[in-house]
Amino acid sequence: MQANIEIKPADRSNFTEFSMDSFDRFQEVRNVYRIENGKLVLKNNPFTETWSPERKREKASEILSGQYITYCAFDGNTVVGEIMLKPELNENRMIIDSFHVSRDYRGHGIGRQMIETVTDYAKSRGAKALYASCCSAEETIAFYMAMGFRPSAHPIPSYVRDEPFDIQMEFPIIHMPYQE
Repeated sequence: MQANIEIKPADRSNFTEFSMDSFDRFQEVRNVYRIENGKLVLKNNPFTETWSPERKREKASEILSGQYITYCAFDGNTVVGEIMLKPELNENRMIIDSFHVSRDYRGHGIGRQMIETVTDYAKSRGAKALYASCCSAEETIAFYMAMGFRPSAHPIPSYVRDEPFDIQMEFPIIHMPYQE
């Protein structure tokens, strides 16, 4: 499955309004995290998330809008992952606005490769951290924690207001001094 996965910027040369049509956003959630007394607490709250064909086309339009820096994971010409960044920094943080890996491609290191790619990009832009308003699903938070993200000490109020059940997370970017 992961023989030829390539992470690269999405643009009109490799991405169209139909590029998300075969993307499988499905996620079955059993447990979610909530913040109680400053700590992450796991709660049972089963639900499923999926994207309709219309939502997939909306996502493709968002990617093509030019409002985001978008990297996609491609298996040949098929989009199997997307990560969208806001181009402007917020308190020296680069915001991940959207990040998904298609269901059949999860668990194969694609998400890790995508985070590494955008970390390098954010570093090049002078960011000190990556910021994400994360779905509170147990598996989603476990992934972000494995990548080094932690609950944000300074959440962005608009994200808290717009997604009150999301967990606001940050990943500090370590700037290494230049060495030859």
